[in-house]
Amino acid sequence: MIVRGQVESMTSAFIGLATGLLFAIVLVYALMVVNFQSWLDPFIIITALPGALSGIVWSLFLTQTTINVPSLMGAIMSIGVATANSILLVTFANDQRRAGQDALNAALLAGYTRLRPVLMTALAMIIGMLPMALGLGEGGEQNAPVGARSHRRLDVRHVRHVVRRAGHL
Repeated sequence: MIVRGQVESMTSAFIGLATGLLFAIVLVYALMVVNFQSWLDPFIIITALPGALSGIVWSLFLTQTTINVPSLMGAIMSIGVATANSILLVTFANDQRRAGQDALNAALLAGYTRLRPVLMTALAMIIGMLPMALGLGEGGEQNAPVGARSHRRLDVRHVRHVVRRAGHL
C-alpha cells in the first residue's frame, strides 16, 4: 500500500528535521572537542540533552500535542539552549577547579553562580518564541495551531501550543 498526499511531505519533513537534529548534536560535540581540547568535557555537556528531551516529551504530553514541524523546530532550539547553558556551567566549574576547588564544590558553586545567566538564556528563548507560538505578525498563523488560525483569538488549543513551546525548556 502506498500512501500519497500530505503524508509524503510530512514524512520527508520529519526525516529532515530528525536528521538535522542528530547531525547538529554530532557537529556540536565535535566542535566542543576541538574547543575544550578534551573528550570528557563535551561529553559532560552533551549529557544535558536527555534532560532537555524529557522536558520536550513531558510538555508535549501535558499539552496533548502531537509531534509536528513547529514542535520539532522548538525542540531543536531547546536543545541548543540546553547545550549553551551546559557550556556555561562546565566552563565555570573547570575554572573553579583550576583555582583549587574540589570537583563537588566547583560544581555546586557553578550551579549557584551561573543560575541567573542560565535562567536569563532560557527566558530569552521563551520570550523570543512567543510571537511564533501565538501566531503574531505577518504569516504567523501558519505556525499557530488550527483553532487560532481562523479566529485570531486564544482558545484552549492555542494556549496548549504556547505552553508546549515554553515547556520545552
